[in-house]
Amino acid sequence: MHSVPPQARGLAFKNMDLDALSQTWSVNSALTQRSAQALQAIGVLRHWQEGQVVLSRGQSISSALLLMNGRLRVSVTTPEGEEQLLRWMLPGEISGLSSVFAETTYPADLVSAGPSQVLHIERVKLLDLINRDATVAVDLLRILGLRINQLFDTLADQGMHTLEQRVWATLERIAKFNSVQVDDGLQLRVSQSDLAQATMASRQRVNQQLQRLQDKGLVRLGYRNIVLLRPTTRTP
Repeated sequence: MHSVPPQARGLAFKNMDLDALSQTWSVNSALTQRSAQALQAIGVLRHWQEGQVVLSRGQSISSALLLMNGRLRVSVTTPEGEEQLLRWMLPGEISGLSSVFAETTYPADLVSAGPSQVLHIERVKLLDLINRDATVAVDLLRILGLRINQLFDTLADQGMHTLEQRVWATLERIAKFNSVQVDDGLQLRVSQSDLAQATMASRQRVNQQLQRLQDKGLVRLGYRNIVLLRPTTRTP
């Protein structure tokens, strides 16, 4: 989906192709099966429970992380001490590549959102695999490119002046990588608290915006989920 000017976001949201939007990130963000199998052969599987910190911002790491099962929260803490949710890491996704390659610290907090299984791949073994297998190397470059694009999307969303614009943009962004198809639209697996963190606003203010969208027939609010309604199911 192409970016649109902030003033046109409302119209774009009403007319966007939900099917295409849900496939954009989920199809492209995971490693190919071949690459995943190659990494599994050299990695060590670790189990994490709800709320356990897998990595902390500023932590030195020597392993890339491939999520096998579960879900991980990726967030940062603002100078005021508030958590800002950046995204969720879903099964098949790999994280920590830039830190491992550049031998720098991890740039965010990575916390297990429920039971999860994570494959830890040591830097030495990862570099050896890349040297031996050009297909895996290209696949990892593709993942890094997607991460860079997503970073620019996040920065653009944060730069919007009104809360309404930020909520619209954040819903679109979340729909790309954390949603499922339902009969009347696209269900985003996100709580209003998570959405508030992602938009850097209070839960009360975000709830007010969501209620307005629901009154217009654009979304349906549920327990820890928000459905983006298809145009045919929305009220005039």
